[in-house]
Amino acid sequence: MDRANLPESLQHHIDENFSDETLHVAVASDVTGQLIYGEEWLIATDKKIATFATHNGRAEIIASHSLRDIQKIESVNLTGSGIVEIQVNDRSHRLIHYSNAKNADFAWAIEQVKMLLDGKTIEPDKHERSRRICESCGYPIPEDLNKCPRCTEKGKTLRRILQFTKPYLGQLFFIFLTLIAGIVFGLITPYMSKLFIDVILKPDATTGLFQHAHWIPLAALALFAAYAGQNFFSGLHMRLAGIVGHKTVFDVRAAVYKKLQDLSLAFFDKHQTGALMARVNQDTRELQHFLVDFIPLTLESLFILVGVGIFLSILSWQLTLFVFIPIIATVLFLKNIFSKIRLYFRRYYHRRSRLSALVNDSLSGMRVIKAFGQEGEELNKFDRKSAAFRDAGIDLEKKWSIYSPTLQLLIMSGTVLVWFVGGRLIVGGKMTLGDVVAYSGYLMMFYRPIFILARMVQMITSSISAAERVFDVIDTEPLVQDSPTAVSMPAIQGGIEFKNVTFGYDQFKPVIKDFNVTIQPNEIIGLIGKSGAGKSTFINLVGRLYDVNKGAILVDGIDLREIKYHDLRSQIGVVLQETFLFNGTIFENIAYAKPEALVEEVIDAAIAAHAHEFILKKPDGYDTEVGERGNRLSGGEKQRIAIARAILRDPRILILDEATSSLDTETEKKIQEALKNLTKGRTTIAIAHRLSTLRNCNRLLVIDDGKLAEVGTHEELMQKQGVFYNLVSMQTELQKIIALSE
Repeated sequence: MDRANLPESLQHHIDENFSDETLHVAVASDVTGQLIYGEEWLIATDKKIATFATHNGRAEIIASHSLRDIQKIESVNLTGSGIVEIQVNDRSHRLIHYSNAKNADFAWAIEQVKMLLDGKTIEPDKHERSRRICESCGYPIPEDLNKCPRCTEKGKTLRRILQFTKPYLGQLFFIFLTLIAGIVFGLITPYMSKLFIDVILKPDATTGLFQHAHWIPLAALALFAAYAGQNFFSGLHMRLAGIVGHKTVFDVRAAVYKKLQDLSLAFFDKHQTGALMARVNQDTRELQHFLVDFIPLTLESLFILVGVGIFLSILSWQLTLFVFIPIIATVLFLKNIFSKIRLYFRRYYHRRSRLSALVNDSLSGMRVIKAFGQEGEELNKFDRKSAAFRDAGIDLEKKWSIYSPTLQLLIMSGTVLVWFVGGRLIVGGKMTLGDVVAYSGYLMMFYRPIFILARMVQMITSSISAAERVFDVIDTEPLVQDSPTAVSMPAIQGGIEFKNVTFGYDQFKPVIKDFNVTIQPNEIIGLIGKSGAGKSTFINLVGRLYDVNKGAILVDGIDLREIKYHDLRSQIGVVLQETFLFNGTIFENIAYAKPEALVEEVIDAAIAAHAHEFILKKPDGYDTEVGERGNRLSGGEKQRIAIARAILRDPRILILDEATSSLDTETEKKIQEALKNLTKGRTTIAIAHRLSTLRNCNRLLVIDDGKLAEVGTHEELMQKQGVFYNLVSMQTELQKIIALSE
């Protein structure tokens, strides 16, 4: 193992006292044994495991144990921290404390020590750091982002936005032509002012007559034609640019939504729904402003700058040199404020997404809010989030209210220079009044795009911030996806095997631990255990909603990760504990499992689920709207529709998560009959507490603290008088108490 990162004092101690041993593990903690922040070290050799404290240039041993005496080593999760614990002679010893920031380091260390205890050869130190660190700036990369937000190349982000316009290159070329045409007509109008002043309306020096007065109608017509042409092509350009912009944003929004559909559940565990909605709706709207407003105006401004710059130089190159002084000052000022104002935009949009998330949660949970009378508390939470959003907006406006007038002053100072320098040139006979008036007109055209570009700083900063959040979603790789070697399995038999499976939603806090079980095809399995034991996690893994951290789950002898995801999911039917119905009709919700199903098939599924009778009693029958999340139906009605949905799917593997928990006794009896028929010829995994459900199972798996505690039939487990027996006894006693109270 590389000792370069060890403190010198610890290296010296190891060299003196462990000279005949090979060092395999050395990990630093950030919490001391006195539970204060500080550094201690856990080391493991091929013979010992020890902990050290380092201070004042010395390494002092805290504890040391021979590997031969250690029966077990594991991490124990505490609130915000953890400890490494070993078992020696049936007694537990705490070795070292660490904060959650060190979870990955100590998870790796414990795995290495376990390999040493088993006599296995361990690999070199290749474990990942608990926090991903940006190589450029050295700051941690947030867990919910794929790349460092500080170091994202803004030019690259802009290029990615423009890549979405590739399908519309032909239209963009035509937009470019209308842009040039509008600019050309616009360049004519200031020159017409010079023509009127210096030629048409200038009297003859000797006679005092206007010799070119007959040109007035023609010149006025030409001026009108120039204005008309400028406005026509400007309007056409605006129309075409708007159409392309909206189409492009449609493509971006579709790409984001498609990616959200592809992402694994683990992604949604880390992100609030409201924040994701803000990315789909509000952030893509910011990109729409960028494409519809910023890009056309920027291109127009750049061409005007070039065209007008040429005319300014022709009229007076001396005056043009003076005019460029405020322009250079403006560019430098913009460069200086860009990074500063961007931070305020980031804060503004971050707080906006937090407010959106709160509103989404509040509206989704309105029934709970009303039931508990917590309207006041929700208002307080909204006020706090809204105030933070308001303050971020105020801070942004305050900063911009300083920068914007400064920019305008720099820009308008050019006009002052024109009349100051131009006036002296007129007096010196080097320019005419018409030249200066035309120059002033061209200068206004020249400064207008500069002023627009200055205003665009706000838009481009906003758009880049929004684009970064949008692309962060698009760039996220699903944790659960087909492997390159995935095989097709259009007909699954239904055999399931857990081999040494360990899994946690937080990988350092496992919910399922070293789980081993084999389920035969067409077998009906019941999952039993206390709340939080890992039952729902078990079925989540069977459906591959998550991938295991360790071990493997096999279906028909093939690792789930090597089966095409669509083939697996298409042959699994689920009735979840929390029934979710989509906003639509009863028919649409049942047919969701099989969109191409015939009306007769949907009705047959409803009959099998004992839902047909209550559906016909509804005023609109199968066309009855269920409302948001099915709130127009009772809990039992929703659950029967969910069961009908699973029946229609006709799956090879059926998962029932408390499928009858919301049903009364009479309805439950009917459902049990339907489920009994449904489970024939397919593998079924059922989570249930009621004994009536468990008696129909071929075997029961009793899960306790994420581990398989007992396996057997109902009768076998009752005879063992173990965990299952205790659970049944508790339920029986509870039912007696309820019966007496009634």
